[in-house]
Amino acid sequence: MKKLLILTALSAILFVGCDDTRKTLHEKYLEFVMHTDSLELVHDAMTVHNEALKSDTRTLKQRLQDLEDTDSLALLDLAKHQALLKEQNQMLAKLKEIINSHGEMKAYFMSDSISIEAMEARLQEMEANNEDIASRLSEIKAELVKIEDQQDSMNPLKSE
Repeated sequence: MKKLLILTALSAILFVGCDDTRKTLHEKYLEFVMHTDSLELVHDAMTVHNEALKSDTRTLKQRLQDLEDTDSLALLDLAKHQALLKEQNQMLAKLKEIINSHGEMKAYFMSDSISIEAMEARLQEMEANNEDIASRLSEIKAELVKIEDQQDSMNPLKSE
């Protein structure tokens, strides 16, 4: 009887310990969701900036082509900008898929049927994804600013 009582007590302690771990992991997941939401806002801003710059690039290209004394290097630079903006657009689409996948995991992650090990592994994956997304968004932002600065210096209307 004493062994049974000890086993029951140990089981209760283990169950409560696992429940605290599960609760902590649920809270950590919710923190990652908030971080993902903030990354999504930055992502959406980069997407809008990318689209606006693509439009500006097309307009600038048309203006330069209309000028008789256009430098052919400027047109080459614009072609490079267009290619880079297209690559960025594709990268932004991939990042959006990752961001959306984080939100879609909520029902799976918050269920009690998932093991603690699986929760921890998923959180580590999400953390790595968020770090990668943040890094890529920073790179895209720097590239967009660089392109914008270069195009401002090429714009024939700026020099008038």
